[in-house]
Amino acid sequence: MFEFIFSIVYNKLQEASKKQKNKFYRKQFKIHTTASLNHIENIWLKGNVEIGANTYINSGRFISGLNTKIIIGEWCAIGHNVNVIGWTHDIIKSTGPLDERPTLEKDIIIGNHNWIGTNVFIREGVVIGNNTIIAANSVVTENVPDNTIVGGIPAKIIKSKI
Repeated sequence: MFEFIFSIVYNKLQEASKKQKNKFYRKQFKIHTTASLNHIENIWLKGNVEIGANTYINSGRFISGLNTKIIIGEWCAIGHNVNVIGWTHDIIKSTGPLDERPTLEKDIIIGNHNWIGTNVFIREGVVIGNNTIIAANSVVTENVPDNTIVGGIPAKIIKSKI
């Protein structure tokens, strides 16, 4: 009986936490009212992030630098465990005290009507066009043209959609 009551209380607290995080994210970031953060307990937004209309995100990390932004367009379908990171360590001074190791920051722009599969990593400076598919488990290091399917490590064009 105790386990049953504990389970009910735990689930109610978890739901309240998800609602609170969703409300906080929608205040903190530019997220269209029709965008869905499906598994918000597994979504981390940091920096300057914009999410367009009717886009859904299942889970992942979306992190811009202090001086950069991540823009995700409309009608995008973003899978689980997707990492979109707009900054990286400088290769010359990649470790050490924070004030002595610079970061490299660049915007990331994801166009409209894109499908980004599970476990994708998109690095700083990448621009993804419109109507693309990024295959699961890909690492996107270069721009992706409109109407293409890319995949692999690093991601390469597999074929054109038109």
